[in-house]
Amino acid sequence: MESIADGIAMSVIMDSSDLEREYSPSQWSTRFATSQQVLQNHVQLVTAASEEATNNIPHKLEIEYGATLNQKLDIFGTDLPNDSPILVYVHGGYWQELNREISRYPAGPLYRARVKTVVVGYDLCPSATLPEIVQQIQNAARFVFEYADKMGSRGVYFAGHSAGAHLVAKLLSDADFLDNTPGSNHLQGAFLISGIYDLRELVLTSVNDAVQLPTEWAIPLSPQFDCYTHLQARRVRLYILAGQNDSPVFKKQSREFYELLLNTCLTADMYLEIKDEVDHFDIVECLANDDNYLKNLLVHDIRKHL
Repeated sequence: MESIADGIAMSVIMDSSDLEREYSPSQWSTRFATSQQVLQNHVQLVTAASEEATNNIPHKLEIEYGATLNQKLDIFGTDLPNDSPILVYVHGGYWQELNREISRYPAGPLYRARVKTVVVGYDLCPSATLPEIVQQIQNAARFVFEYADKMGSRGVYFAGHSAGAHLVAKLLSDADFLDNTPGSNHLQGAFLISGIYDLRELVLTSVNDAVQLPTEWAIPLSPQFDCYTHLQARRVRLYILAGQNDSPVFKKQSREFYELLLNTCLTADMYLEIKDEVDHFDIVECLANDDNYLKNLLVHDIRKHL
């Protein structure tokens, strides 16, 4: 792995149009004629599935975990046993789009598998900076760990999609936070789905118009340059997933992040899969279905490590 000093110089230089396309996941889907149709379908599908979950699953909504407007989370499956496992879902949207209300779609299948779902909301760029959002996810995790400890949960798992995977990875990299947060011993695993782990090129794209991330912050805020050796003692299982029809750069970043984890954690508890015939969006859209890979992986992991 290249050093942080070496990382300051870009190893791959693309022109701006190439970079824009590589970091525009909707342009790589083969399911629709235009990228706009991909995005419209995604929002329609997850909105409908989230509304169905809200209408049919016992829940508690808009629980404040921080002082700002969007630092709220929802808990689904409030009628399940106190010791039920918990899956914490962090949505994507390049830290500037989507929200908690339309990110409840994994809750139905998980509820039927006897797993509680916590859906995390957070402030978006440009009203919040990326470091502030990273801190907000830490605030949410503190709340969840304390809740899990109070309830006697058998395990806490995190899942993040796209920018959400970045936020979960940053959370897991903070050894001091995990060591000093009551209830963090309940952490069992994480699912990082079509994530972005190296921000150096991203700051050169239009994504950064709203994120407004200074170039010098790209490496400190990139999970690819963080340390994860502390996860070895905790025996946390990490599942790194991307779609066959993700862009080449997204697949490359998932592979490189997996290699980082494998080489630094020195454990067999790291998994990588580039999932066939799915893109950046239907890789999570399927979470609304009862037979979906995340629920199946989670249930298998829970049963294996009870």
